[in-house]
Amino acid sequence: MAESLSYAQSLRVVGQDLDALGVDFFELAKWGDDYIVWPGHAEFMRKPSAEKGFLSKITRKILGHDDLDKEIPNRLYFTPADIIWADTQRRLKRKISGSPSDLRDLSFVLRVLGDYLDRQKAGQFTISRSKDSIMINSCGSCSERAHRNRSAFMTQK
Repeated sequence: MAESLSYAQSLRVVGQDLDALGVDFFELAKWGDDYIVWPGHAEFMRKPSAEKGFLSKITRKILGHDDLDKEIPNRLYFTPADIIWADTQRRLKRKISGSPSDLRDLSFVLRVLGDYLDRQKAGQFTISRSKDSIMINSCGSCSERAHRNRSAFMTQK
């Protein structure tokens, strides 16, 4: 029997991957058993590569911050098998700690939203994150979509 993860667990793993890519905003959709993410980052907040100085590039390499230049894919797919595998691998590496170090951490925020969706027994849903807000649209099973459409809006500070 295949292991099944809650929305809270699944969205935490998705958030960890989005954090690693440096995603600033995104659209996430639950599509069947899979999650599809259309990520983005604020280009205007980063200098183009040609403008970065030699010393800056070396400093980032030494400090391990060279991943700022990596390209973000147009679309990311997360299957249940991918999420379970990543969760298991990260659980083996994770240090035991009582609480997250930063409550604004994307994986923590998505885990909290996943817990909300678990309690609401959501079927299909979308999560949109912009610079200062997160919007959730959810419904029960697809046949109930017209009757049970729910929306929640959060502002980040």
